[in-house]
Amino acid sequence: MKKWILGAAVLTCISLGLSAQHQKKNFRELSAEERAEKMTDRMSEELNLTEDQKNQVAGLVLENATRQEELLQKRKVEFEAQKEFRMGQENKIAAILTEEQKMIWEQRKESRQHQDAHPARGEHHGKRAPRFRRGR
Repeated sequence: MKKWILGAAVLTCISLGLSAQHQKKNFRELSAEERAEKMTDRMSEELNLTEDQKNQVAGLVLENATRQEELLQKRKVEFEAQKEFRMGQENKIAAILTEEQKMIWEQRKESRQHQDAHPARGEHHGKRAPRFRRGR
């Protein structure tokens, strides 16, 4: 009987943890208005805001949420434009190179991407020594 109760408690804790993670993940998917409303409600609850304060905070939080959303969209557009420009430049370079040079170029790009994705900790890959060293 004790094992059954313990098992039920463990399953309950796991399910609550998973649902909490799911709620945090969905916060990013909410619209600016929904995020502002949640933030206002949380602030009102934690800070015991008056109705007037709640309305003022709601306006500011909504303004902030819509601005953040606009900035995110602008960054996405800029990122895509930069990506297209880089692809155009790579295509122009590829048109200049021979097949052998293209293979070397592709290998170089792949090794560079691999190094960027997995930097070694504590090692310096540049030509100069780091300016500051720990423990000295």
